[in-house]
Amino acid sequence: MKNPGATFGTPEALEAASDFTAEQKRAILLQWKDQLRRLQTASNESMTGPESNGTGAECMRRVVDALIRLES
Repeated sequence: MKNPGATFGTPEALEAASDFTAEQKRAILLQWKDQLRRLQTASNESMTGPESNGTGAECMRRVVDALIRLES
């Protein structure tokens, strides 16, 4: 999946989706987390793109929280 954020909108929407297994959701969330980490790195290096809207840290927290809930 190229852009989980654009596809689902929020990590919670992905969690609620019934079309995916827990393992698939975990894989998507890990990809989302990696994309957010790369975006934060680019932002720290002043290489921001159009998707840099200041919500990266909040979204990262929500992605991590969703991963934790899937593990329980």
